[in-house]
Amino acid sequence: MKRTAAYFLAQLKRAARLLPGQILADLTVCVCAGAFVCLLIAQGTVSAAGTRYRIGMVGDLSDSYLGFGIAALQEMDDSRFMVELVPMSEQEAEEAFLRGELYAVVRVPEGLMESIVCGENDRLITYTASQGQQGLGTMVMGEITDIASTLVTCSQSAIYAMQRVLADQGRGDEIGWETDKLNLSLIQMVLSRSGFGEVEVLGYGDGLSLELYYFCGAVLLFLLLSGLLNSALFARGNGALFCFLKARGVGAFRQILGEYLVYLLLVLVGLFTLCLPLSFVLERELLGIPEWEGMGAAPFAAFLPLLFPVAAMFASLQFFLFEAAEGIVNGILLQLICGVGMGYLSGYFYPSAFFPEKMRALGEVLPSGAAVRFVQAGALGKVPGSAWVAVFAWLAGFLALTVLVRANTIRRAG
Repeated sequence: MKRTAAYFLAQLKRAARLLPGQILADLTVCVCAGAFVCLLIAQGTVSAAGTRYRIGMVGDLSDSYLGFGIAALQEMDDSRFMVELVPMSEQEAEEAFLRGELYAVVRVPEGLMESIVCGENDRLITYTASQGQQGLGTMVMGEITDIASTLVTCSQSAIYAMQRVLADQGRGDEIGWETDKLNLSLIQMVLSRSGFGEVEVLGYGDGLSLELYYFCGAVLLFLLLSGLLNSALFARGNGALFCFLKARGVGAFRQILGEYLVYLLLVLVGLFTLCLPLSFVLERELLGIPEWEGMGAAPFAAFLPLLFPVAAMFASLQFFLFEAAEGIVNGILLQLICGVGMGYLSGYFYPSAFFPEKMRALGEVLPSGAAVRFVQAGALGKVPGSAWVAVFAWLAGFLALTVLVRANTIRRAG
């Protein structure tokens, strides 16, 4: 046991010599990661603010039926989540369209409703969009226009047929009442059409806001790639030293335990280096996170201890990759490829909810997926037991694999 402790202290002194350079590298990564997160949040905010198509409505909108229809679309219909109709003058619409503030312009001809009521349907609505927008949006708007035209003509035919039937049966005094009743039924049918399907809203992991989602992703990515900053610790000779240690009573397990604990301390130092500027930024509300708004750095202080198990798991993964690789250069390349790949699949760069189902399932079973579930739940203060089990299972698994690799190295060198 004394020899194991002596080996641990020797590794600790070795790590202390590397600490200043590691802290400098951590600070550099913090600045780059902070700029990256701010860019992602800003881009996501702009994207979230522009998810609806803004369409300018120009022309004769004075008819009460048309005005009611536009108001119904804007207030009651599900299409309000996709399309925003903005009444404006011809000049205002042209200027806004040229500035890129409108997706399209719809021109309503004068006397449109009278034409529909009379059954003539000889006034056409003009839909104008730029040539560069001939894509999914134009296809969707074309389908919406076709649906609207079909609804108008079919509804019109139904009303006229009902009126003729009543007139033939000598019930002309009921035509007004029955027409209003049928109109209301048709309007109700249009407004309740969402009952034919289920609308699924894709959110960000466990219901997190965009800002908190990317905040968690950036912290996890920093921990996942921290092995690149600590690679100097793994610059060592061949397996002769390991054989010598084993001959002195320090076997593969004790070697790995002493080296891993020192490496974990370096990872935690890097984490604290990251947390200092984050606490400063959060305390002064410079990084707006809706879930933590108005509470300063207090929620982050409560959230920080939950990062320790994840840091320990990622440290065991990185330690295993360095141990399994032949040489430090191969270890660095392996760290980079595995870190970036797992981070992408588990949604560190982009919400995994938008990935294909098989790709999303793969990202969830990876260590990075266990980490993101653990941290996202911890950010909301409710880490389930299954998340704890997954993190510690990966931690134990990587340590066991590392011990096996070290034992094999000692056997080959002996």
